[in-house]
Amino acid sequence: MTTIKLVQGQNEIYNEAGLQIIGSVAPNQSGLSPRELLEAALGLCVSISLQKVLARDEIEYDTSSIHVEVSAVKAEDGTNRFENFNVRVKLPPTLDPTYKKKLLTVIERACTISNTLKNEAIVETIEIEGF
Repeated sequence: MTTIKLVQGQNEIYNEAGLQIIGSVAPNQSGLSPRELLEAALGLCVSISLQKVLARDEIEYDTSSIHVEVSAVKAEDGTNRFENFNVRVKLPPTLDPTYKKKLLTVIERACTISNTLKNEAIVETIEIEGF
């Protein structure tokens, strides 16, 4: 579970281990904005999925060769949502081109966050008392 607390005007983001990061109201400031957190969640999920598949396939590689970038694109019709996520993955250069192509498909399907975003999850907001 993730918890957000407003402390002295600052959004603090916690997990069960404690304070992890500061939330920002806009991109490219101290802390991460909601857009950046969403991009980070997708990118981290893809990176973890990639590492798991490479481990499963017993592929040796330089871990510093993996790089994931995510850009969320707002809807052009003016609705308040992201309509596209561009995920760019730098794979280890030692991999066979055929394997690379298959790997991109496998990691996209293995990532829970990308599967959730593709399938329009239900979001339910309820009030809790006694906090």
